[in-house]
Amino acid sequence: MDVEGMLATVQHTQLIRFKNAGIVDRQKMISCEYAELLQKIGQLFSQLEQNEIENFTNYQAALKSFLSVALICKWGYQLLIDESVEQRLLKQNAQSSTDQIYLTMVELLSKSYQQKSQTAFVHAWHIFIKFGIANLKIDLKNILKSE
Repeated sequence: MDVEGMLATVQHTQLIRFKNAGIVDRQKMISCEYAELLQKIGQLFSQLEQNEIENFTNYQAALKSFLSVALICKWGYQLLIDESVEQRLLKQNAQSSTDQIYLTMVELLSKSYQQKSQTAFVHAWHIFIKFGIANLKIDLKNILKSE
């Protein structure tokens, strides 16, 4: 999974967006990015009954928001997934309900924002990736092709 390439793409878009909006305060950038991430995750989970294409589009939007938060918090390197982690995630099956996954991610992301916890953010990231692979049956290589 080429997280580095996705991070570079998102960083470029992020810089343009903040420049156009006139946002220069880093703390305001962080809160904007977290708010957008929670909104994108909420949209993904609220529209899961849609078709696969809609699920993929919503998943991809949430993925971009995850990467954007990681970049603004300078945690991008923590999202890199090595071969062993990727293989472990690919082997896992969907075990939790989508409601439980959603609430766990929201809790971890809130903790990450309030306590500036990198560990909680990375845990939410791994849950998000596992959800895409196991529950939505998304081939992560397709994400790179559609960028």
